[in-house]
Amino acid sequence: MHSIPILSLAALLPLAAPLPQAAPDDIHTQIEAYLDERFEATGIPGAAYAIIDLEGETLTAAWGEDGDGEPVATDTPFLWGSVAKPVTATAVMTLVEDGLLDLDAPVVEYLPDFRLSDPDTSDRITLRHLLEQSSGIPEGTDVTDRYDEVEDPYGEAVADLAGVDPRGEPGEAFEYASANYLVVGAVVEAVTGEPFEAYLREAVLDPLGMDEAVATTEEAAAVPPGHAVAFGQAVPIETRFDPTGPSYGYLGGSVEDLAAFAEAMLSGGGVVTPESVALMHTGAAEVSDTIDYGLGWRVDERNADLGTTTVWHTGGTPGFTAGVILLPELGKAVAVVQNQYGYFQDGALVGTMLGAARLLAGGEPAELESDPLYATILAVLSALVLAALGFAAWTVTRIVGVRESSREVGGRVRTVVAAVLWLVAAGALAYLVFVFAPGMAPSREAFFLLLPDVAWLATALGGIVILLAALRICYAALRLRRV
Repeated sequence: MHSIPILSLAALLPLAAPLPQAAPDDIHTQIEAYLDERFEATGIPGAAYAIIDLEGETLTAAWGEDGDGEPVATDTPFLWGSVAKPVTATAVMTLVEDGLLDLDAPVVEYLPDFRLSDPDTSDRITLRHLLEQSSGIPEGTDVTDRYDEVEDPYGEAVADLAGVDPRGEPGEAFEYASANYLVVGAVVEAVTGEPFEAYLREAVLDPLGMDEAVATTEEAAAVPPGHAVAFGQAVPIETRFDPTGPSYGYLGGSVEDLAAFAEAMLSGGGVVTPESVALMHTGAAEVSDTIDYGLGWRVDERNADLGTTTVWHTGGTPGFTAGVILLPELGKAVAVVQNQYGYFQDGALVGTMLGAARLLAGGEPAELESDPLYATILAVLSALVLAALGFAAWTVTRIVGVRESSREVGGRVRTVVAAVLWLVAAGALAYLVFVFAPGMAPSREAFFLLLPDVAWLATALGGIVILLAALRICYAALRLRRV
């Protein structure tokens, strides 16, 4: 099924305008106070963070409660969402350095079964295109966010791309699509002859001391529930895990694991050479006027006035948000994990992490505001549900009135036309609610996980309108019997 994606709002966050520099007080105290305030403001139940400084003290701290009601600790596991992408890119670079992969070789050389609907296009997609998100594979392909256990998850997902129409020519333009990194995971499996998560652990996670990393369904079962947002409140949800997810969005672990990865990326790579790190951190595909995408990292100049580029990636998956923000020229980084995610909360959650990095660089974070569209949508949907309920009740009284009336009711043509119009309107709304709206999310289940309150109201509205259409047909039938 082709679907319209829910894209991360953070992908288009503008650069911070020039801001005053922070006072030279203890930077850890400032960042802790800022994060405490932001966690309260965004309603985060629990979080953990690390402030990394290669030439000074590194701080890790925890805040709030996990989804089981236990205090969050610095070793509490979270899911990281798309922070998996730079970790996957690092694993790929280990294979490039070993001569097993060529960034500019067509993917079909390693994965002969890889096909889009236009084989001529897919045959020209390279590994670099996938890593830079410029392959032409669109978001919303329905091959990600699958939570069922299958025998060959990467193989089945890649096979399902065969019906996908490419958005454009390989290398032509940036389009964020997690399916790019799913294919990368399949390439790693094909080249190494072992499951992606096994190679990832062997090449990256274990050597960097990321001991609590979550890369399998069994390990994800130990992750405390995260939270969705419904009517402005945090709602615990069961942790979901896609077996292909470790390569694009369902890798996880503690903030200590994330800090170890960030420190390795700052200090030269750990498992890859500094040259490979520099290549990953070089913007190649233009995301917007102010942000480029390298090999698994976003790169921009939002903190250039403070003497550093900003190399970062954030991620959101049902129940969780995470981010790693590197300040390479300063030798500093921030890593944050939060046990809540919602589509309309994305900008505020990501803004929290970018604001902490701004403070660490010596500046003042930008003011963050909630998305007004969220409240508007809830208000409109609630009003429509109430109006539909009222109209349904009124229609019932009309039906009773027709049944009890002894006089004939005229207007055969008008009655038939009205019934047909109600059927068309109900069908259109049912399509919008039950097909189109869920199609905006990576999967139907994800629609209820990322936007539960919107999904509940939309479903209620669709159900009531279908009931209302049935009542109107009943009303029309009774009227026609009396003509």
